[in-house]
Amino acid sequence: MTAPFLSLAQIHNRLVLTARWVLRDHRPGADGRCPICRTADCPVAAAARDVLRAAEEVQLWSTATRPAALDRDEPRQAG
Repeated sequence: MTAPFLSLAQIHNRLVLTARWVLRDHRPGADGRCPICRTADCPVAAAARDVLRAAEEVQLWSTATRPAALDRDEPRQAG
């Protein structure tokens, strides 16, 4: 399935799964270096952590809108 046919939730899930997969592959070894990049501070792992952090902040699951703030200049209607 290609991206134009995916929902936002599916795209979100694929980004999260890909970032987790990258973090698994770029996990530092016993010497503290990435086994693929061979650096101590792997930029690929840092980018994957940023993707996961951003994905946690996005709230895709709530489609309800928040109630509008009350306008103090408008009179309230009796219910």
